[in-house]
Amino acid sequence: MITLTTIIIALAVTFILLVVTFVAPNPVSGIMAVVFAALIYFVLWPKYEGGQQAQAHGTEIQAAVQEVRHWNSGSKNSQGDKYEIIAVAPNPYDGKMRQFVSPPMTTDPEPYLGDTVTVKVDWRNPKAYVMDVSFLPFQVH
Repeated sequence: MITLTTIIIALAVTFILLVVTFVAPNPVSGIMAVVFAALIYFVLWPKYEGGQQAQAHGTEIQAAVQEVRHWNSGSKNSQGDKYEIIAVAPNPYDGKMRQFVSPPMTTDPEPYLGDTVTVKVDWRNPKAYVMDVSFLPFQVH
């Protein structure tokens, strides 16, 4: 789940880039400021609002664990292996299966998983959900 702290940090970075753009005009810093602003507006803020909406109006369900997705970015600067829990549950209003994806994590959660995982979802907007990964013995960011 995206926290308000994440959004504040992204806004601070965007503001610093804008100040740098006006103090020492450089097209790269201007472009980076626009990219950060677009990231906040189109990605971070909707995810934050969706998580808040799910927490406030969501229904807690047990979604069936389908798989643990594993990948390695292969980049020297990356943190290496990443894992996501993929779970599914039927939408009670239309019967269609809805997929839920956990936040990426650097430790394999598979040894700690059962058949289901708790998800809080607002079925009026199924994109607004929060998967409960608090049962894992490690921190998920």
